[in-house]
Amino acid sequence: MALENTPSNTGVSETHQNKKMKIDTDQPENNMLNSTNFEPKNLDISNQILSKNNIDLHADPEIPKNIDSMENIDMRGITIAFDDQAGSDANETNQSFSERTADMERYDFYRKVLKSPKYIVAPMVDQSELAWRILSRRYGAQLCYTPMFHAKMFSDTSNRGYYNEMWKTNKFDRPLIVQFCANSPQSFVDAAKLVENEADAVDLNLGCPQHIAKRGKYGAFMMDEWKLIEEIITHACANLKIPVTAKIRIYSDISKTLEYAQMLVRAGAKLLTVHGRLREQKGHKTGLSDWEQIRLVRENLPQVPIISNGNILYFEDIENCIKYTKVDGVMSAETNLYNPALFSNKLKTNYEMATEYLQICKLVPTKISYIRAHLFKLFKPSLPKYVDLRTQLANSKSLEEMESTEEDQLDEYGYKILPHWYCQPAIRREFDSKKSVGEKPLGRSIVPISD
Repeated sequence: MALENTPSNTGVSETHQNKKMKIDTDQPENNMLNSTNFEPKNLDISNQILSKNNIDLHADPEIPKNIDSMENIDMRGITIAFDDQAGSDANETNQSFSERTADMERYDFYRKVLKSPKYIVAPMVDQSELAWRILSRRYGAQLCYTPMFHAKMFSDTSNRGYYNEMWKTNKFDRPLIVQFCANSPQSFVDAAKLVENEADAVDLNLGCPQHIAKRGKYGAFMMDEWKLIEEIITHACANLKIPVTAKIRIYSDISKTLEYAQMLVRAGAKLLTVHGRLREQKGHKTGLSDWEQIRLVRENLPQVPIISNGNILYFEDIENCIKYTKVDGVMSAETNLYNPALFSNKLKTNYEMATEYLQICKLVPTKISYIRAHLFKLFKPSLPKYVDLRTQLANSKSLEEMESTEEDQLDEYGYKILPHWYCQPAIRREFDSKKSVGEKPLGRSIVPISD
């Protein structure tokens, strides 16, 4: 059942209702690190996927056909027309000329470069890889994020293993935002320089709540380091030719959430994704995403594209979220992994999705660990009933072995093992002179077919 658009069902308290905050816009002292030259590697991306059977990367009409013309856009030098659309809701009375121009740049970027995406695939560690992005775009995703990459490791010139393994894209993988976790301005810029010619923006991860993020001091564990965050974004905006965005979590205090979001915008973020959960909400303590806080961020920052993240289970939840929060788009993470057809509003079988994903993986080299994780999620509803499938998936070490898990499974008599909700033949039993109808099935007539 979809969430109702009331504060009580969005996981929020009544104290948030109709609360409007006035934010201090004074900028703190900026102590940026010096920039260094770092030439991006010109990757030779294979386009073999275009010539293979059944891999139509343009299946979704929203995917731009003339993407080549967008690859070298420099958002800092773009000419902005002062029309009624871009930043139309902004309060121009209290804004300077430069602030109004920046506001229109944000929506110009969102509309012209990102193509006003409404359905967005989240950055997911080891899970939103190229093959999965291709599958998601076929079923309605209009913007995809890469997995979160570790900026320092990604830009390490002494060891290119991590970079070569993580960074995979092609010219049809657009619009695309590349996400990095970083805790230094220069490492973020160094990493971003390597992708700025093949992406539409770079995103600073400020939402990862996992223990590894706490140990490395990045993600949601930078929420107490506002000055450092501002330095990272400001430094990146001054040294990159593509926009910088940020993905955040909320504070329990709405006024602090709003001040935090305003600081990010002031630093130069062109788009914000708000995950309506606290840093502590993870695992068994996840709880509901607070749509009311997201609504208030939207209300207080009308000049900035805002994406909501959290509480999306079914297609109708997307419209409910947009109607309640007034955000520009909705991001899905976990639900996209269990149902990559979410944004198409189509009900697909898990084995159809698994088959299509594996066909893509044949053409786009993908780590077996990624494939296994995706198949476990796709088949999750079936695994309690078909325990042997779980074992087979766990033991698979190649793409061929993975494929066999989604092929027709036969029982010992040669009958197909099909879920009970599919139409299937009645099974005849051997004649038993004592019982009339015996217990043993007759089996099937299977004739070998020669080539």
